[in-house]
Amino acid sequence: MIVSPCSSRKKAPIEASLHASNLTAGALSDVALQWKMSVESAAKSNTTQTLYGGRAFSDASWSAKSIGTVHYVVSAGLGLIGPDDKIPSYAMTTVGLTDENVLKKCPAGTTPADWWNKAFPQGIITDLIGKATERVFVALPSVYLEMIQEELLHLSSKDFEKVRILTGGSETLRDTPLGESILPYDLRLDGPDSPIPGTMSDFASRALRHFVGIASKASYQGLSSDKRLVSSALAGMRLPTMPKRVRASDIEIRKALIASWEHTQGNRHKLLRHLRDVLLVSCEQSRFARIARELEEERLV
Repeated sequence: MIVSPCSSRKKAPIEASLHASNLTAGALSDVALQWKMSVESAAKSNTTQTLYGGRAFSDASWSAKSIGTVHYVVSAGLGLIGPDDKIPSYAMTTVGLTDENVLKKCPAGTTPADWWNKAFPQGIITDLIGKATERVFVALPSVYLEMIQEELLHLSSKDFEKVRILTGGSETLRDTPLGESILPYDLRLDGPDSPIPGTMSDFASRALRHFVGIASKASYQGLSSDKRLVSSALAGMRLPTMPKRVRASDIEIRKALIASWEHTQGNRHKLLRHLRDVLLVSCEQSRFARIARELEEERLV
């Protein structure tokens, strides 16, 4: 089984009633109810395959087909979507400066996890994993892992053993019980020797595609074996050349992010890349995520 993120790229016109920007601001429960009622009344003429585009979704879809497994999608707008579910086309996110960020309609301090917990039935992901009879590949960027982390942390010990997490945001879960389930992919996947380079926005799905490729040539012997397989595959790869960056205080980073927020439309990947590659500021992803989240909660961006 594969669990991957939805995509902002839609191949079908957005339903007029399904723009998060049209919601009336209010209490989290009220905003969630508005959205759920809009989804329920909207025309549902798509599936994940006919609705989503972009490299991350395509790589996850290819991986599912190549190993003959089912592909589920995590969406801030629709929850957990199965491959045969009929769904509407919508515009909704929980990150960034865009008007379609539903958290702008919610009280200050509302997090993506708060939205997920209020908008969708609890336990849908843990139930899904509990019923799985094979490995469950959770290929999600950090923002999605943060959104569903509470559910994942309620998995039983037995179900933990099924999960393989592929992400570029491993810091999010490293110090939690799920840290043991993270396959050891790192920036070598983007280095000069990588067979599948790309951007951080599609890192998780690229890692999944890479793992599916190498795992097809090896016998399955458990989590430790899967980790060794990844480590062996990356052993001969070099890291990408990194520019020399300078350290900066939280205050300096806050000012830099505020100054570039509008230009990048609040896109966290673009913000981090601007901070590191243009301003040449050294900033760990977890630290960046914390500061960006604080700016949003404080309504400074």
